[in-house]
Amino acid sequence: MGATTSVFAYTPSMGKYLSATNRGHVTEAADSVASEFLQADEGASYDKIIEIDLSSIEPHLNGPFSPDAATPISKMKELIKTRAWKDEIKVCLIGSCTNSSYEDM
Repeated sequence: MGATTSVFAYTPSMGKYLSATNRGHVTEAADSVASEFLQADEGASYDKIIEIDLSSIEPHLNGPFSPDAATPISKMKELIKTRAWKDEIKVCLIGSCTNSSYEDM
Protein backbone atom coordinates (compact mmCIF):
# COMPACT_ATOMS: atom_id res chain seq x y z
CA MET A 1 0.00 0.00 0.00
CA GLY A 2 1.04 3.56 -0.50
CA ALA A 3 -0.20 7.08 -0.76
CA THR A 4 0.38 10.06 -2.98
CA THR A 5 -0.40 13.60 -1.99
CA SER A 6 0.01 17.11 -3.28
CA VAL A 7 -0.04 20.30 -1.27
CA PHE A 8 -0.95 23.63 -2.78
CA ALA A 9 -1.13 26.99 -1.05
CA TYR A 10 -4.71 28.29 -0.86
CA THR A 11 -5.59 30.85 -3.55
CA PRO A 12 -8.63 33.01 -4.32
CA SER A 13 -9.43 30.78 -7.33
CA MET A 14 -9.78 27.83 -4.96
CA GLY A 15 -12.30 29.84 -2.98
CA LYS A 16 -14.27 30.58 -6.16
CA TYR A 17 -14.29 26.88 -7.01
CA LEU A 18 -15.45 25.89 -3.53
CA SER A 19 -18.23 28.47 -3.65
CA ALA A 20 -19.30 27.39 -7.14
CA THR A 21 -19.57 23.79 -5.91
CA ASN A 22 -21.85 24.73 -3.01
CA ARG A 23 -19.11 24.77 -0.40
CA GLY A 24 -19.16 28.46 0.43
CA HIS A 25 -18.88 27.61 4.13
CA VAL A 26 -15.48 26.02 3.39
CA THR A 27 -14.45 29.14 1.45
CA GLU A 28 -15.34 31.33 4.41
CA ALA A 29 -13.39 29.12 6.81
CA ALA A 30 -10.36 28.97 4.50
CA ASP A 31 -10.41 32.71 3.83
CA SER A 32 -10.40 33.41 7.56
CA VAL A 33 -7.13 31.51 8.13
CA ALA A 34 -5.51 31.55 4.67
CA SER A 35 -2.76 34.06 5.37
CA GLU A 36 -1.75 32.39 8.63
CA PHE A 37 -2.14 28.67 7.96
CA LEU A 38 -2.74 27.93 4.29
CA GLN A 39 0.45 29.35 2.80
CA ALA A 40 4.01 28.12 2.74
CA ASP A 41 6.12 29.27 5.66
CA GLU A 42 8.29 32.27 4.88
CA GLY A 43 11.64 31.03 3.60
CA ALA A 44 10.32 27.50 3.10
CA SER A 45 12.41 25.27 0.88
CA TYR A 46 11.34 22.20 -1.04
CA ASP A 47 13.14 19.01 -1.95
CA LYS A 48 11.83 19.26 -5.49
CA ILE A 49 9.70 21.68 -7.45
CA ILE A 50 7.99 20.40 -10.57
CA GLU A 51 6.44 22.84 -13.01
CA ILE A 52 4.07 21.38 -15.58
CA ASP A 53 2.64 23.10 -18.64
CA LEU A 54 -0.83 21.54 -18.53
CA SER A 55 -1.62 22.74 -22.04
CA SER A 56 1.10 20.43 -23.35
CA ILE A 57 -0.37 17.28 -21.79
CA GLU A 58 -2.82 15.16 -23.76
CA PRO A 59 -5.85 14.11 -21.71
CA HIS A 60 -5.99 10.40 -20.86
CA LEU A 61 -8.78 7.98 -20.13
CA ASN A 62 -8.15 5.54 -17.28
CA GLY A 63 -9.62 2.08 -17.57
CA PRO A 64 -11.71 0.32 -18.41
CA PHE A 65 -11.48 -2.36 -15.77
CA SER A 66 -8.47 -0.89 -13.97
CA PRO A 67 -7.57 2.66 -12.94
CA ASP A 68 -3.94 2.13 -13.92
CA ALA A 69 -4.85 1.46 -17.58
CA ALA A 70 -4.24 5.04 -18.74
CA THR A 71 -4.59 5.68 -22.47
CA PRO A 72 -4.13 8.98 -24.35
CA ILE A 73 -7.42 10.03 -25.94
CA SER A 74 -5.81 9.95 -29.39
CA LYS A 75 -5.07 6.21 -28.95
CA MET A 76 -8.41 5.16 -27.46
CA LYS A 77 -10.21 4.44 -30.76
CA GLU A 78 -7.40 2.10 -31.81
CA LEU A 79 -7.37 0.36 -28.43
CA ILE A 80 -11.15 -0.17 -28.50
CA LYS A 81 -10.83 -1.83 -31.89
CA THR A 82 -7.78 -3.94 -30.93
CA ARG A 83 -9.35 -5.20 -27.70
CA ALA A 84 -12.88 -5.55 -29.16
CA TRP A 85 -14.37 -3.33 -26.45
CA LYS A 86 -17.78 -1.69 -26.79
CA ASP A 87 -17.39 1.88 -27.99
CA GLU A 88 -19.75 3.48 -25.51
CA ILE A 89 -19.35 5.03 -22.09
CA LYS A 90 -21.99 4.23 -19.49
CA VAL A 91 -20.30 5.40 -16.30
CA CYS A 92 -17.33 7.67 -15.69
CA LEU A 93 -15.66 9.84 -13.08
CA ILE A 94 -13.75 13.00 -13.92
CA GLY A 95 -10.76 13.98 -11.85
CA SER A 96 -7.51 12.71 -10.48
CA CYS A 97 -6.21 11.24 -7.29
CA THR A 98 -4.75 14.55 -6.17
CA ASN A 99 -7.40 17.08 -7.07
CA SER A 100 -10.78 15.44 -6.64
CA SER A 101 -12.88 14.68 -3.67
CA TYR A 102 -15.78 12.30 -3.30
CA GLU A 103 -18.18 15.26 -3.43
CA ASP A 104 -16.72 16.38 -6.79
CA MET A 105 -17.28 12.99 -8.32
